[in-house]
Amino acid sequence: MVRIDVALVPQEIEARSLSGITAIVIDVLRASTTIACAISNGCDEVIPTTSVEEAVEISRAYARGDYLLCGERKGEKIEGFDLGNSPLEYTEDQVRGKKMIMTTSNGTGAIRAVKAADDVIVGSCWNLSAACGRAVSLGRDILVVCAGEARKFALEDAVCAGMLCERIASMVEADASDGCLAVRRLYAGFRDDIEAALACSEHGRHLARIGFAADIAAAAQVDRVDVVPVLHGGHIVRKFA
Repeated sequence: MVRIDVALVPQEIEARSLSGITAIVIDVLRASTTIACAISNGCDEVIPTTSVEEAVEISRAYARGDYLLCGERKGEKIEGFDLGNSPLEYTEDQVRGKKMIMTTSNGTGAIRAVKAADDVIVGSCWNLSAACGRAVSLGRDILVVCAGEARKFALEDAVCAGMLCERIASMVEADASDGCLAVRRLYAGFRDDIEAALACSEHGRHLARIGFAADIAAAAQVDRVDVVPVLHGGHIVRKFA
C-alpha cells in the first residue's frame, strides 16, 4: 500500500525526513506549469534557483547563447531577465536547446526544498496523468508539496493537489493522510471548473490585475502534455511518461 501525503506549504516538511519518498511539487500559477511547458517545448534543462543573485551567478558558467535567465517577483518579469514566468512565453522557438536558469517567488524554492527526496517530480494540471503515472510506477510513498504563496496556503495548488491525489488513489491501493483527504474534498468542489478555482484564488486575482489573465486559462488545462519534469543533480530534465 502506498501512503499519499500532502504538504499545503513547503514549511510543513522543513524538519521531515524525505528518505524513501517520491515528491511531487505543484506551483500551478505558474512555475510548475511553465516548467512543464518549457520541457515539452525542448529546453535542455531548467535550473531552479532561490534568488536573483544565485541565478545570475550560475549563468556565468555558460556561454550567453546557451541559456535564458527566467523568473519573476510579484508576478512580473525580473528586470534584465530574458523571460518571466508566463507559460505562454516559453514557446519552442524561444526555448528549444536552451538552459533555463529560473527563479520564482515560490515554485523554484519549493522544488529545492524537496531535493533530498528519492525522486522529485514537477507536477501541474498540464502533465497530471504523466506525473501521477511516474509517481505510481516508482512504488514509493508519495508526498505532494504545494508551493503556496509567500509561505501561505494557495487555493490553486491545493485544488491541483486534490486532483493528483484522486488520480493516484484510482491507480493504486493508497493510505491517505488528513492532508490528502482534505485536498480531495476541496477538489471535488471545483471538479467541473478548474479554471474557476484558479481564477478566484488570491494569486489568480493578482495575476489578472497585472495583465496575466490568459495564464490562468492556460494553467487550468489538464493533460496538455505527457512529459514529466524530474529533478536530477539539481537540474530539472525531461522524462516522458
